[in-house]
Amino acid sequence: MFKEFESKEFEQFVIKENSKNSNEIFAIDFQGHKYWVKKARKTSSNIFHKSCYKLMSYELLKPVLTKSPPEAILFETNKLISFKSNGLNVPDVIGSNENFFVLSDCGRNVYGYLKLIGTSKKEFYYYVDKYILELCKIHNANMFHGGAQSRNFTYLNGKIYAIDLEDSFDDTVDLKTLQFRDLLLLLLSMSKVNNFENYKYIIELYINNTKNKDFIVKLKELSLKLKFLIQLNKTSWIHQLFPKDVKGFCKLLEELQKL
Repeated sequence: MFKEFESKEFEQFVIKENSKNSNEIFAIDFQGHKYWVKKARKTSSNIFHKSCYKLMSYELLKPVLTKSPPEAILFETNKLISFKSNGLNVPDVIGSNENFFVLSDCGRNVYGYLKLIGTSKKEFYYYVDKYILELCKIHNANMFHGGAQSRNFTYLNGKIYAIDLEDSFDDTVDLKTLQFRDLLLLLLSMSKVNNFENYKYIIELYINNTKNKDFIVKLKELSLKLKFLIQLNKTSWIHQLFPKDVKGFCKLLEELQKL
């Protein structure tokens, strides 16, 4: 069920603001407090994504379940409430309906902090550590994020918060596979941060703080399975054709081979 707004005045204010704003996600201020509104939107994987998974069948490309906009809202808000009940850091769900839901403010996304020009090494790893350890907390609670990139975690007042929990998967996909996918998405998102290459540090911190000690073997196996991509990336003309994300993934695979 959708969560009822405690304040009808606030609900009417959000309805009015939502009708004026075309953005899928936007901030509002009400009585001196900041909130975020997220419009209902369909979730699905595109045909290219699904085709790649059929060809290569590895965890990073697991297609998400297709959900209608209202179904997506119900899933994400219920997951946020579930995370909160398990002691995980997430924004509060203020209210929801079939068109949108409203969350409390929980700061700026971690990716923004990691990309800050002039950030010292000490500051950089302060955010990296908190980001990784928050994912560890999620996995140790026998849950998964579904989109564990740094842009889907935020920082406020010394805490990291998980956001954008909209992705879901077929019931036949086991929890360990989804957690491994989370770790891969975390590592891949770090490949986009200032030429970051210290993946071994991340992996060791993650392994030391979770029960998923077998993931290091799975990471090695993945790098071997996809070594053809590394070789393709080393071919000059193909390297030029590869988009930045694929180049970053190839670099990650090279580093995984060194584990």
